[in-house]
Amino acid sequence: MQQPDCMHIQNPTEISFGGNCTRGYIAPGFEPVAHAFASAIQAQSALGAACTIIHRGRTVADLQGGWRQKTRQEQWQGDDIALVYSLTKGLTGMAGAVAVSRGLFAYDEPVADIWPEFAAHGKGDVTVGQALSEQAGLAAIDFRLTLDNIADEEAICAAIAAQKPNWTPGEHSGNHAYSLGWIASELICRRDPHGRRLPRFFAEEIARPLGVDVFIGLPDSFDRNRIARIKGFGLQDLFLHHTTMPWLLTFKMCLPGTLAFRTLNNPLILAGPGALDREAFWRAGQGAAGGMASARGLAALYQAFVDGGEKLGVTPKVMATLCAGHAYPRKGLRDQVLTADMYYSHGFEKPFAEWEYAGTRSAFGSFAVGGSLAFADPEDGVAYAWITNQLGTGKWDDPREKIVRDAFYACLEMNA
Repeated sequence: MQQPDCMHIQNPTEISFGGNCTRGYIAPGFEPVAHAFASAIQAQSALGAACTIIHRGRTVADLQGGWRQKTRQEQWQGDDIALVYSLTKGLTGMAGAVAVSRGLFAYDEPVADIWPEFAAHGKGDVTVGQALSEQAGLAAIDFRLTLDNIADEEAICAAIAAQKPNWTPGEHSGNHAYSLGWIASELICRRDPHGRRLPRFFAEEIARPLGVDVFIGLPDSFDRNRIARIKGFGLQDLFLHHTTMPWLLTFKMCLPGTLAFRTLNNPLILAGPGALDREAFWRAGQGAAGGMASARGLAALYQAFVDGGEKLGVTPKVMATLCAGHAYPRKGLRDQVLTADMYYSHGFEKPFAEWEYAGTRSAFGSFAVGGSLAFADPEDGVAYAWITNQLGTGKWDDPREKIVRDAFYACLEMNA
């Protein structure tokens, strides 16, 4: 797909070093970003990775390195895509922002006004904003997922609406690892004049207008040779190669019956996140973990929001809401699934005291299992995307990614 104007490199410096393991472009003054990116590839701590950073409308980094697959036969190219797991939540947050801007629903509107069945078991007062901010208590869903039924949104949404919440809605938040996408899809479908579900709505209203290679539900027409395949990990690796994952979460993910196990290890997922990297999941259009994207495409999407959202029809009021963030849960930010503080907001994650991932608190984006990160920082004018096909075992701030981000912000300060 042709990249949008914001992806045109201005006065780039072409790079190729370290045995040609790192390729791409870097703008003058940002060379340390390229060296930081290359370090993970040269050290072989990343099979492959890609990073695109746009600052105030100018692409300052567009980097690729390493390999598409474990056989190390094909190098990662600039327009390659990969399964991006929870970076998909940010895409769903974008779709929600467009839907609110079009008047399909409001963030402060009760979900049950749109989806009456959702009111079961005391969920009648849950607002759209709370649901998209992962406060609805529907992290673990009472539906046994398989590759045969993962695309059956009607059945899954019926189960979500009928079930009892995992906690009192609004009191806590918790990682809605898969359910967030289905909740957003049902809301959009019920109010969209064309009855579109999230995958089609995202494609037609967001990805296609911007001309980017980002998908929630991979179309048949996409060249499968452009997919960087995932090198995953198993539960045992969380113990053998433990980094920043909370130990409490690590243990709970292994204990059937805990909320973490029920949320993150639904039977489909028991083989580890790498097992999701297959055709059936790519096609399913799972709106919280099934997105397929290039780093270039993700950065271009977030750049549209850095620019104020006008290209997508996002209103100034909605932009202000995304920058300000949703109200905290009544009992604080402790994630009931991940056992650590997290600030979820309208489909995105926001910076907060324990994780200042961007230069300002106006930022919003998403991180993913394995280390990938993408976000917009409207105040600083930054759109950032770093993705990899070798999954790490950290909670956030994967060292392979963080060194790149830190180098970029250091360059910004030096250049200023």
